[in-house]
Amino acid sequence: MIEWIVTASVLIVFVTGIRYLFGSRLAFRVRYALWLVVAVRLLVPVSFAESSLSVLNLVQIQEKVSEPGTGDGESISPRRAANGNKPLPVENKVSGASPAYSRRETGEVGSAGTENAIPARFSGKSFLAGVWLAGTFLTAGVVGIMNRQYRRKVYASRKRYCAADCRIPVYISKAVDTPCMFGLFRPAVYLTPKAIRNSKAMRYVLCHEMTHYRHLDHIWAVVRVFCICVHWFNPLVWLAAGLSRQDCELACDEDTLAELGEGERIFYGRILLDFSAGESSLLGGLQLSTAVSGGKRQLKERLMMIVGRPKKYISALTAGLALVLLCSAVAFTGRVEGKVEGDIADRQEERDGKEQDAAVESVAIVSVNLGDGEKYVLKVRGEVGEENKGYLIRGVELNRVGDGEEENLQIIHPEKVSVLHTGQTENSGGSGMSFGAESLYAKPLYMTENLDNNGKSASPEAGEWVSAASDGAVFVADVNFDGYDDFCLQAGREDGNVLYYCYLWNPEEKQFVPSYMIPNAQVNREEGLIESATEHKDGLRSVKYYRFDGDNILHMVRYTEENNSPGAIFPTLDLTYGESFYALPAVDEWDLGTVYGGALTERMVFLAKQALYELYELTGTKLDKACFFVDNFGCVSFGQTTADLDASRIFYYRCYGAEAGFEECVQSITIFSERVVWYSPVTFWQVPEGIDEMTDQQAAEWYFAHSGLKSGEITEVVNIAGEYIFETDNGKYYAVQLEPKTRELSSVYGPYDSFPVH
Repeated sequence: MIEWIVTASVLIVFVTGIRYLFGSRLAFRVRYALWLVVAVRLLVPVSFAESSLSVLNLVQIQEKVSEPGTGDGESISPRRAANGNKPLPVENKVSGASPAYSRRETGEVGSAGTENAIPARFSGKSFLAGVWLAGTFLTAGVVGIMNRQYRRKVYASRKRYCAADCRIPVYISKAVDTPCMFGLFRPAVYLTPKAIRNSKAMRYVLCHEMTHYRHLDHIWAVVRVFCICVHWFNPLVWLAAGLSRQDCELACDEDTLAELGEGERIFYGRILLDFSAGESSLLGGLQLSTAVSGGKRQLKERLMMIVGRPKKYISALTAGLALVLLCSAVAFTGRVEGKVEGDIADRQEERDGKEQDAAVESVAIVSVNLGDGEKYVLKVRGEVGEENKGYLIRGVELNRVGDGEEENLQIIHPEKVSVLHTGQTENSGGSGMSFGAESLYAKPLYMTENLDNNGKSASPEAGEWVSAASDGAVFVADVNFDGYDDFCLQAGREDGNVLYYCYLWNPEEKQFVPSYMIPNAQVNREEGLIESATEHKDGLRSVKYYRFDGDNILHMVRYTEENNSPGAIFPTLDLTYGESFYALPAVDEWDLGTVYGGALTERMVFLAKQALYELYELTGTKLDKACFFVDNFGCVSFGQTTADLDASRIFYYRCYGAEAGFEECVQSITIFSERVVWYSPVTFWQVPEGIDEMTDQQAAEWYFAHSGLKSGEITEVVNIAGEYIFETDNGKYYAVQLEPKTRELSSVYGPYDSFPVH
């Protein structure tokens, strides 16, 4: 986003300079068109190509990544890892020199129990993003309130005026200070009572506003205000909005005079003075209307143009267009990545040169069982941290040992592997759901050359992939329970949670291959699962349970959490995922290529929790243990056991569809209570007061009002064979059914855009 701000600001400065450099020698229509280039840059946050002309080559913009260290919270130490998660012995090959990583660089990573405050990763960036969003919504709110109030005043006092040769409606209104055009989808001209008293003035005013209409200035006014809402913090954007508004009026005056004729210049200028609205205000620029005149400062420039008849020069147009092309190349292109990478390499080489004498090389050795009776060892090479408490991993070697000699079989470079990052993008649509910190879930690992830019962060520098790791930086265990040892490298710490990059042994290729990043990985041999416990903020602790299938794809099979925060609706939660016939597999690979970039398991857990919250609010039944699955329509189905799910003994459906990023379908709620089916734990503790005196329609309206699908107020009801179709004041339709015998809610479907036909 910083690059976006920099390039947009530079482009505004350039266009403003072109505007004042050429002045009236450049056609005002051309001057006005220059702001279209600025608007595109303000609304498009990406660069289109790399270029040596890009302004970004002159500035260095880096996102500072917090350095790994020991968090303040209680971490799950590798020392406590069971079933092969053993501390790794370290052998120093070079000694006597100062360690390569000082406290300044590593945060003084030590053994368990050392307390060092390490800042949360990207916490400052997240705070600034929150401030930006809050300012954007606040500015948009001010714009909406201002224009809504203005619209009410204008509509309340307007009277239709019959004007010949005017393509849009014309009204007279006492609420407007000066004649203007207002409205986006149905624009209209609004005149003051003063304007209709002079027929000649009326002709000028209508001609001026129709020129605005032909220029589509009512649409550009919305674009201008939208740019201000997004870039509310940038004073250059406010300046650009004011200047573009002025150039809008100048271009309109220029075309209006071309239509009226040269002989009308003096009279047109007088009319402009008569309808001057006085000084413009800061908030006045947020009003979505076009006026015959603006503030007095702007009025002076317009009168000089009208009376002075400035000459236009082809040379000025040519030079201006050339400068615009140059400005576009400067502002719409990104830096040449090779140059930045070269600078990083130069700095790394310089740093390595300074620390060469101080480096302490270390080799950690651990045995692995690859199932063929041979002896194998992993050699993890790196640099010893301070006081031998950790080391920076540079590479991993797989060697076969025999007859006193070692044969190298594979060299693994950790920096060549990247995590597939997840989370919504700006164009993901839906309800804006958030799935929490992505590092707290298992993520697929890919070789950097095989992973495109969808959801991938920049590959880390060599040597910085695993940094300042403790003596449990690697553990060997049969992670996928196929009879061969695998290994996991500690990839750093975040908020007390240890991340492990897991490599699986491929017996066909005789190689270790990157698999998944799993937080706080623990192997549970008794259950045949991998446990991933995570300490969240606000007293929340969750555990994800995973298993590998025959193709070594990681599936989430269970999710539990303990919430000690005050007011938690579910102090404990235990959700088991059942991959029945209709269920999506709980693997992030299914979600690759979508706007979520591989966040399926996060969405599944989020939707299940959301559905249980809605069930509790609607019925009063609190289910803190259940089995569920999600299908490709985003429908969450609940049963008491996985066997119930397989047998379609489902007591609660909640379909989210496209709102949650799944296939398009109508949202719905379906509930079967314990009074309806024997396998349901749901009881309707919350029912309408006095339901016995209610009609079925009244009961259906009450349940609809308390459901999570309600939107708007009911305006019309149609009963079709016991199914109530509600039309709301926002033009949407909903279908509601009650259980005939119990009069409990059975289902809610909607919203439909038209009357549903079954």
